[in-house]
Amino acid sequence: MNQEIHSFSNILSLSIQTSIMKALMIIFICLSPFKILAQNLKENNTEFPALKGNPNQLFYLQRTKNTNTIIYELNKKNGLLDSKNPIHVFWILFASNEECQELSSIEKKFAYGITVTSIGNGEYQFTLVAYPKIILYLKKDSDQNYHVYLTLSGKLMMLQRTFIKEKEGGFSLSPTVEYIDFFGIDVVSGKEMNERILM
Repeated sequence: MNQEIHSFSNILSLSIQTSIMKALMIIFICLSPFKILAQNLKENNTEFPALKGNPNQLFYLQRTKNTNTIIYELNKKNGLLDSKNPIHVFWILFASNEECQELSSIEKKFAYGITVTSIGNGEYQFTLVAYPKIILYLKKDSDQNYHVYLTLSGKLMMLQRTFIKEKEGGFSLSPTVEYIDFFGIDVVSGKEMNERILM
């Protein structure tokens, strides 16, 4: 009995430590040079922050609603990618106090969370829960660095950011989208590219 209590105590302690480490990582990111903006981006007649400097950042998502930004980054534990949960998603609240904040359970389930499937060899296929028709891949490049890729108009893009034009009016747990813009690098040519998908 004592051994079972001790084992449970160890598991609970590890869970608490993991939660604390994740919270500290978010605080570190929000206080790091990652917040220093290289250049503001203008979308839909509004200035949006352009984010660079976070070595774990994969891409980020912005919307017409406000400048609050959703970050998709590598989820690492002790320097290694968490194979069960490889991507960490969270907010930077630029429209208010610029704090970092985890997605709510509703946001994870209906809006900006992701559904991830391992496809072997350290690679993953995933979708945003609100837009399951758009398939993205988390893979390593030739330098063994992870990036997110998707194919648009027959071209392979290394994704850097997305912008969503939400329809005005109405209320829904899942965003009602007019279009999604994807911005990144054409893997073949190395040039910047963007593509709009009407929803």
